[in-house]
Amino acid sequence: MLGISAVLPTGCGGDDGGMVFDTSNPPPIILPTYNFEIGGLSQGPDLFVDAGGQFEVAVDFGDTLRGSTDLLPDSVPNRVLFDRYTTDAGSTMDVTVSRSQTTLDGSFTINVTSDMYTFLAITTRPTEGTFEVVTPTETVTVTVTTADLFALGVEMSLNGGAGVPFTWQEYEDLLDDPQADTWQRRASLAGAVYAFVFERVFEFADLLDELEITESIDPVVMPCDMFPGAPPAGVAIAQGENVLTRLGSGEDLMPGDVFDWTFTECWFADSNVLVNNSVQLQNYIEVIDESNTLRRIGFGPNDNVAGGIVFFDWRLAETQENNGVYTIDPADIIEVDGGFSMVFSWP
Repeated sequence: MLGISAVLPTGCGGDDGGMVFDTSNPPPIILPTYNFEIGGLSQGPDLFVDAGGQFEVAVDFGDTLRGSTDLLPDSVPNRVLFDRYTTDAGSTMDVTVSRSQTTLDGSFTINVTSDMYTFLAITTRPTEGTFEVVTPTETVTVTVTTADLFALGVEMSLNGGAGVPFTWQEYEDLLDDPQADTWQRRASLAGAVYAFVFERVFEFADLLDELEITESIDPVVMPCDMFPGAPPAGVAIAQGENVLTRLGSGEDLMPGDVFDWTFTECWFADSNVLVNNSVQLQNYIEVIDESNTLRRIGFGPNDNVAGGIVFFDWRLAETQENNGVYTIDPADIIEVDGGFSMVFSWP
C-alpha cells in the first residue's frame, strides 16, 4: 500500500547521497541550511498514485509545500549530506481518494499546523510536529509524540475531542484495518501520503550529486543489484539497469538541462524495491553567485520556462523473500504519474 518504503539508494550509483560538485573547478561554498519549495506542475491534481490496484490517490500541492533542510558535512571532500528537514507550518496538500470501494473515497486536506521535523539520518518518520486532516465534516489532529527518536508515536483527536494514543506502527497499520473508524484510517492514509511525497523529493534531491557524470551526450548506464537466484515471477532478468541521459547538446552541465532517468527491472537490495519505467527531470536550476556560493538548485519553473520532475508510469514493487524465493504481492505495487517541482534556495 502507500506505506511501502520505496526509497531508492541515494545517488542511484551506489553513493551515499547529498550534493557533490565538480572538483576540476573550485567547488562552490555550500551553506549549512537551504529552504525548499515543492510545487505542482499544473492546475488541479499533480501527482497520481495507484496503490496496488486497490485505490488511487490524487495529490494537489496547491499552496506550495515549504520548509528547510539542514546539511551534514561528510568525510568525503566537497560534499554534504541531508541531515534533517523541516516542513513549515502552513504547508498544505489536497488529497482525493477514489476506487477504494470503502468509506475512504472522497477528498481531504492535509494542513501542517506546527513545524514537522524529520531526521533523515535516523528515520523517515517525523520526530516532531502536528498536522490536521480536514474534510467538510471533520478535523482530525495528528500530533507526533516521542519518548526518544527510537520510540515515536502519534496522538489523534477528532473534532477537538480527547486524544487517542498510538505507537507509530499502530498508526500506520490503521489504513489496512477494516475494523478501525474511518476518521482514523483517513488520518493514517494522510500520514502515508505525506511520507510518500517526501520520500520521492529526497530521492531526487540526492540525485543532484550525480548530474556531473552526465558531462557528455552519452547515456550513463548503471547496473542495479542482482537477485541472488531466480527473480520473482514476471521479472524477465536477474539484473536490470538504470540509465541517466542528459538531453540536448554540449558537454557541460548547464541550467535548463533536461534529463531522462529510465529503469528496467531495476532491483535495489537494500530496500527490496523493484523499479520500472521512467522519470524526466526538466529545467535544471543552478545558481552560484559571484562569491562562489551555491544559492539555488533543483528542477522547476525558472525564467518563464516550465520545469519539474515528471513520472511516466513509474512503477515501484516491493519484493518479499522466503527461503531464497522472491515474490511480489500485487498489493505492494505502486504506479506513479504526474509530478512536482523541487527547488532548494539560500535562506
